[in-house]
Amino acid sequence: MRSVRFVTYGCKANQYDTQVLREALVRRGLEEQDREAELVVVNTCTVTAEAGRKARQLIRRIGRETPGTRIAVTGCLAESEPEVLRELPGVDWVLGNGEAKRPVNFLRELGHDVDPEELGIPAGVTEFAGHTRAFLKIQDGCDMACAFCIIPKVRGRSVSRSAEELEAEVARLVRAGHVEIVLCGIHIGHWGLDRGSRLAELVRRLAVLRVEDDEGRSLPFRVRLSSIEATEVDDDLLAVMADRPDRVAPHLHMPMQSGSDAVLARMNRWYDRATYLAACDRIRRRLDRPAFTADVLVGFPGEGEQEFAETLAAVGEAGFARLHVFPFSPRPGTEAESMHDRPDPMAVRERRAALSEAADAVAAAYGESLVGARDTVVLEGFVGLSGRYQRVRVAPEELEGLPRAVEVVLARSEEGPGFVGLDPRPVA
Repeated sequence: MRSVRFVTYGCKANQYDTQVLREALVRRGLEEQDREAELVVVNTCTVTAEAGRKARQLIRRIGRETPGTRIAVTGCLAESEPEVLRELPGVDWVLGNGEAKRPVNFLRELGHDVDPEELGIPAGVTEFAGHTRAFLKIQDGCDMACAFCIIPKVRGRSVSRSAEELEAEVARLVRAGHVEIVLCGIHIGHWGLDRGSRLAELVRRLAVLRVEDDEGRSLPFRVRLSSIEATEVDDDLLAVMADRPDRVAPHLHMPMQSGSDAVLARMNRWYDRATYLAACDRIRRRLDRPAFTADVLVGFPGEGEQEFAETLAAVGEAGFARLHVFPFSPRPGTEAESMHDRPDPMAVRERRAALSEAADAVAAAYGESLVGARDTVVLEGFVGLSGRYQRVRVAPEELEGLPRAVEVVLARSEEGPGFVGLDPRPVA
């Protein structure tokens, strides 16, 4: 085979896994194409029923429209539904997460020799072509047991990559032109526990890491944490973020899932509403106007009007910059699958809409608090992402000569949602 196409569903960790396999295949001469490739690699997600449905639908369409194409299915759905996927037309390989993280078996089946560094967990990637931001997968797996989540069963226990390996990969990505590195994984708050370390130590090392170009000049970059539990943002981590706001973005994505103590207990979450909100307050006291984003699940078994009202109120108290609202989706093999007392589907749709509307109002209020503030924006074209997770536009006439990271003064756009960046200055 001479050509390959990649399709990825799901989280940043999946995006990273795809890049590992992309680089392994491109190194062996396969040309990446958007259409009519001889091989299509579909990296799947199984967090929700909808994610699985979309992947199966795509695979069937490829098999129907291009019957000669060979399909390899990787990722979490390949781990949870291998028998179903093997029966789909055109599917030649179903590679669970073990094989996806270790492309050795797949490469050998394609007739390629395998380099020693490609054995075991991959030693990293070299770039995310076409993007200013790059994902860095620091660990895999999860040791928790949330009632709604299938991920621990399809990803296994938490395994951390070494700090030395991650430092080397950050340097490689920064030299490739990436000015923001997003630390991702399945449960990044548990990074290092299997190595006798903690996440704060890794972030501290990256906060002081000096990366130089070929002429010995220091290259600017910042680190952003992806999803981390509110209870795992400890004082050591906050100290690093407070000391180096230039290097660590003041943004934390902290899944809340529900604002009702009764629902959180049924979910097997390890905190209550008060603990979550206290963490938000504690973080605000240490950081300058930090951005909080979160996931909230509506329609979990046992959620009534009172429990939903408690969630609505909690969202207002937390003051999120953005909220991802999604409906409960029972996953086979989880504790929640057999729970009764599920809310009426129509009520769930109404709650989702109401929560999304409330979240938009809270996000707008947070945005107003940033007007006039200086922030560093990582640009892709003339639209970028600020450290506090705001979409920012820079006027095209101001772009000439600007690097990919600029410092701007935030001002509300008169043309619609978001900010414009006034007086953009290069980041040294």
